[in-house]
Amino acid sequence: MPKDQTAPSTEDIATQMEVLRSDISALTKSVSDLAKDRAGKARDAARDTAREQGQAVADGAAQMTRQAEDAVRAQPLAATAIAAGLGFALGYLSNRR
Repeated sequence: MPKDQTAPSTEDIATQMEVLRSDISALTKSVSDLAKDRAGKARDAARDTAREQGQAVADGAAQMTRQAEDAVRAQPLAATAIAAGLGFALGYLSNRR
């Protein structure tokens, strides 16, 4: 230590320690707030993605339903025969024990 400087007093060290504690507390809060903000953004992005995918699935199901209805309207006898065949097959399989 240079001769023109005096050793820090206990009070100076205590004051510096309190400033350091305060700085660490502020830094911890800042990091916590940043993590919460990023987690919130990730949650919102995941929610939006799930909503978009759900809507895409619903749109696809609606389109397939329309196509099935159009096919039944175009060929009602074939659709009835297919439905009856599936009904008999499922009935046969479910009664086999």
